[in-house]
Amino acid sequence: MTPGHELRPRLELTQSQRLVMTQTLRQQLEMLQLPSVELEALIRQELSDNPLLEESDSAAIGAGEPEAPPGPDTEGEPSRQDETEEDTMGILRQLAEDAGELSPGGGYRDEDQWRPEPVSRTTLSEHLIRQVQNLGPDPGVEAAAVYVIYSLDRHGLLCCGEQEILQGWEGDPALLYRALDLVRTLEPPGVGQYTAQDALKLQLKAAGYKEDSLEFAVLDRHFDDLAARRIPAAARALGVTPARVEEAASVILSLNPWPGSDFAPDTNSVVIPDLIIERTDDGFVVFLNDGRFPRLHISERNRRVLESPSASPVEREYVKNKFRRAGWFIRAIAQRQDTVLRIGRFLVEAQGAFLEHGIDFLRPLTLQQAADALGYNPSTISRAVNGKYVQSPQGIHEMKFYFSRAAGSGDTDTSAARVKEEIRRLISREDPGAPLSDDRISTLLSDMGMPVKRRTVANYRMEMGIESARKRRRF
Repeated sequence: MTPGHELRPRLELTQSQRLVMTQTLRQQLEMLQLPSVELEALIRQELSDNPLLEESDSAAIGAGEPEAPPGPDTEGEPSRQDETEEDTMGILRQLAEDAGELSPGGGYRDEDQWRPEPVSRTTLSEHLIRQVQNLGPDPGVEAAAVYVIYSLDRHGLLCCGEQEILQGWEGDPALLYRALDLVRTLEPPGVGQYTAQDALKLQLKAAGYKEDSLEFAVLDRHFDDLAARRIPAAARALGVTPARVEEAASVILSLNPWPGSDFAPDTNSVVIPDLIIERTDDGFVVFLNDGRFPRLHISERNRRVLESPSASPVEREYVKNKFRRAGWFIRAIAQRQDTVLRIGRFLVEAQGAFLEHGIDFLRPLTLQQAADALGYNPSTISRAVNGKYVQSPQGIHEMKFYFSRAAGSGDTDTSAARVKEEIRRLISREDPGAPLSDDRISTLLSDMGMPVKRRTVANYRMEMGIESARKRRRF
């Protein structure tokens, strides 16, 4: 020990920025991502687990708005209330008055609808959160990791860019970066990346391939050549034989660009729209398709245990915790429904021409535009539209279909979805003996007032699963 220095305990006050991931916030993030079938399963499960939560005799409220407003927390971002409120009887009674008769929202105007039985499966979020909890990181890192996990799409990739993820995080950015690194170490390999290409790179590293290997070079510099099967061109650029590139390609093709796909819902499951858009004499209206959801309220009978003088402290504590959770649960559902409905109304206003006339009138629309109009963060919009469907006069589409980026870089009035549809039409009418090349399709689109580069045409074609002209040719 250095002379003059003494080891002894002492108290120090330090300031640090930290976000507490409360039960309320976690429920809100989870529910915001759930499609209607999974939300219904969650409600049924909570009804069976919580004696303070009951289903009213009437199954649905009918058309229109919720019976009671969801409260100020439903406007804007998910609330981040601390759990240190004084647990007095007065506070509990007020919670009941605020949340006791809330319903998930305005119902679908129809008779009892057929309801498929959802299959209980472990979700990607549950799988990842369980791994984080088993690792036992610092509370701040764990909270940030949960936030990152709820920012993943159904493929296991981050739903939006780095800046949008940071904007939605109210804690220390350093914690968020540590959480990102942590999530990217979890199983399945590749989760938490921004692109499928990045997910493949991480999987290559996990398989023992170095960054100076041929496999990395093909993936990093010749990803488009690999997708288009331009093996000789990639081989010439890399100075190796086509056979070596084929070997590297076979390694890459054995990986999974969508690491969360094993946890995706069964593709054979029925699609139930979360929102329904209908045409009326006054225009289009949108409402929640939630008539099959049970109407929830706090159990008045079991609640009396809180005020019973004969109840033991253990009983009172148990009922108090269940009471609190029931209030959280009802509020979280109300906020989720309110958020989805507000986005639906925004889409009706923004994409009215598409709803009226079809795909040719789908305009470019970004998550940022919706976030600015509704006062949300882009990551909140992304979570809310993830895995949800809309039924409209134009058919049933995923909500994210309405958010179509602009085609190319010059024409901001033409959406990528419209260009893809035109590419599909042109190819469907081509001569099988002389199929249209990407360059020819680019020229035809320019003549139609949609200037799109050849490479963009190739990318759109591959996204739609359409083969190149050489492979489409029939003799």
